[in-house]
Amino acid sequence: MPTAPFADALTPDADVHPHRNKLMTAREAVDRFVDDGDVVYTGYSTQVPYALTHEIIRRRRRNLDVVGASLGPQVTQLVLAGCCSRVRTGYISGALRPGPLTEMMASGALQFEDYSNGAIAVMLMAGAMGFPFVPMKWFLGSDYLKPENRAHAASFLGEAKWRVIDSPFDGDRYLALPALRPDVTMMHFQRADVYGNVQGWGALGDARWALWAAEKVIVSVEEIVPTAVVRRDPSRTLVPGARVAAVVHAPGGAHPTAVAGYYDSDYSFIRLAALAYEGRDQFDAFAAEWIYGRPDRAAYMGHLRERFGDAWIANITPAPPLPPLAPIDYSFAPHLGWMDDPEGE
Repeated sequence: MPTAPFADALTPDADVHPHRNKLMTAREAVDRFVDDGDVVYTGYSTQVPYALTHEIIRRRRRNLDVVGASLGPQVTQLVLAGCCSRVRTGYISGALRPGPLTEMMASGALQFEDYSNGAIAVMLMAGAMGFPFVPMKWFLGSDYLKPENRAHAASFLGEAKWRVIDSPFDGDRYLALPALRPDVTMMHFQRADVYGNVQGWGALGDARWALWAAEKVIVSVEEIVPTAVVRRDPSRTLVPGARVAAVVHAPGGAHPTAVAGYYDSDYSFIRLAALAYEGRDQFDAFAAEWIYGRPDRAAYMGHLRERFGDAWIANITPAPPLPPLAPIDYSFAPHLGWMDDPEGE
């Protein structure tokens, strides 16, 4: 994978304010900011924070309520590891084929509330904006609103899942969906400084709202950069340090999903890992090798290279780089002020 300019500099700023330094290990971040029973957001379909979700599994958190438009394999792993007992989503990986996940959903061992990808996104948007709910037309006139589709055996919200309301302005009918405000949002991005000013680019999905809806934000990144790097390129800042509880330096932290500019999705590994979701024994073997058997992300990435070789890593490494066609210029007049009246008046 490409070597970033600041990959070896965990504290590249010469003088780091000790009370503002958000840099910590994944274990420290999970121990301090993730509690049993929390509502947690763990990413979309790229830049998924596997370094953090694996640490949740190693720290054996329980009864998490995971939310997100599409819940990928990271959530299937949390469920099968006994960390997650509830989900609210439009899709969860592993539920479309026979296996332990579908069995848990059928029995009620995994409670779930089904929405759509778009519905979850606007529920997070409402949470980010401080609204108690969001009105929408989706689902009106569909079977989704039938009582048996809200009060199924594995549901847990009851009538709080949605309400049909009349608009106070024109009397038209709307479906009101409750705002989502996760206790913790976790994401993996390209870079941040030690103060938690996070920069990223690429597909964000509903993560753009989850970052602002959550009470606490934990971010893992490919590289830690000086604050000057953030200030020089402010448009890439997704959340400022004031919104971030912890920053974890975890190169490779989103593998096997992609991080634009660092590595692509590892579809071969994703296919291999999918076999682990077909049975309890298969998952236990996978978790022993890739989660419990690796104390941190550096050990995980080292094992990936040892087991599959340099050619495997090269296959997901971007080459050549793909920068913008034109540079971005943020320059401004250094001494902007009132000009003298050219007429002398």
